[in-house]
Amino acid sequence: MSCFMLVLQLTLVLASSSQSHQKQQTCIIPNPFLPLQPDSCIPTQTIPLERPRSTYRTVSPVKKWKSTGLCRGVRADKFCVFTHASFNNGEGVSVITTGNSISTIATRPAFKDENGGAVPSSTVPYQEVEIEGKGIGLVATRMIRAGELIMALTPGIMVNENAIQKLGRKTVSELLIGAVDELPSQHKESLLNLSTHSAASDYGDKIYRILQTNSFRTGYHDGDNPFYSLFTEVSRLNHDCRPNCAYYFDHLDFHQKVIAVRDIMAGEELTIAYYDPIQIQSVRQEKLHKEWGFRCACKRCTADASSIAESDSRVEQIIVLRKELDDHSATSKASPEKAELLVSLYEEEGILTRVNEAYYRAAIEYIGVGDIENAEKYARLCIDHGRKFIGSDRPLVEDMQELIANPTGYSKWKFRLKSG
Repeated sequence: MSCFMLVLQLTLVLASSSQSHQKQQTCIIPNPFLPLQPDSCIPTQTIPLERPRSTYRTVSPVKKWKSTGLCRGVRADKFCVFTHASFNNGEGVSVITTGNSISTIATRPAFKDENGGAVPSSTVPYQEVEIEGKGIGLVATRMIRAGELIMALTPGIMVNENAIQKLGRKTVSELLIGAVDELPSQHKESLLNLSTHSAASDYGDKIYRILQTNSFRTGYHDGDNPFYSLFTEVSRLNHDCRPNCAYYFDHLDFHQKVIAVRDIMAGEELTIAYYDPIQIQSVRQEKLHKEWGFRCACKRCTADASSIAESDSRVEQIIVLRKELDDHSATSKASPEKAELLVSLYEEEGILTRVNEAYYRAAIEYIGVGDIENAEKYARLCIDHGRKFIGSDRPLVEDMQELIANPTGYSKWKFRLKSG
């Protein structure tokens, strides 16, 4: 992640934290210590958890987790460091959370597998490169095809949000020292090489700043509390307002997955969007500078005045159209034609990481007027895009599967034709 990343306050409470704990969230922005805008996080269904039972005769999955006894806080708010050193073929992971929480996390499919959720490795199609004005970034070493999985990495550190909210910075730093030092040496070294954005005063402050600058909010892994997760190469991805990569956290195998949304040429930088790209240029510039400490120099932001004006006009149309299409009342001005326009605007603006949102709305509009053929067309596009770029467990993917399975029984069947 860019070395110009703004140092943010860990004590900010995300607006999305108040959502049901029965949902996971994948956030558009890497750094989770920011209030999120509408549509910034896509809720996902929680994978059913197997709560530990005292009657189990098999070895408890918690046995694989080592605790050095480093804990801070009291009673229900006692947070400790737990490490699974053999996870993912010996890469290891350390979690800062409560005892009850780790007992639940330990039952996740990835941690019950002897291979620790490992994804088969292959030669990576990128390399780390010093990029002028950005610091270290990732550049493609060969052509990468659209839809290709570029990387799949497990976290090195996971931190329960409540620990950050209820413990002070110094205390969290003490826990982070223990968490990092318990990791296998290679994974530890890779994490410590990540950017701190600014100079650290000591070892604990350095790790705190690394977490602060590079972590992603990856969901409610124990079913009750959101977690921040720290990865290695994923955090080297720089920002672009028309990113060529999408990413999501796979809760089954505990990997952060990065996928190409279009063909990427050898020598081209790999990028993701740090912020919601569906905003006009001046707003994007202001927010990126305020919250990440840099002025975006991507092609979309540095185009000539005429091109920027055209881009801003498309963004403004997208915002208006989404509002109209999401109005399912009898007085709504939405129509399939407006949904088609929305799809074309997403594509023209190059917002390929989120075009599934437009496909979804188009499917809803067509089923709303009883056009099964076009409704299924866009439902399939939404499912295909969603499975590739945001994960197959997303509600909109499952919703579109329901539409295809039973069009006339779908909840929105001919809803646009009904009178008020």
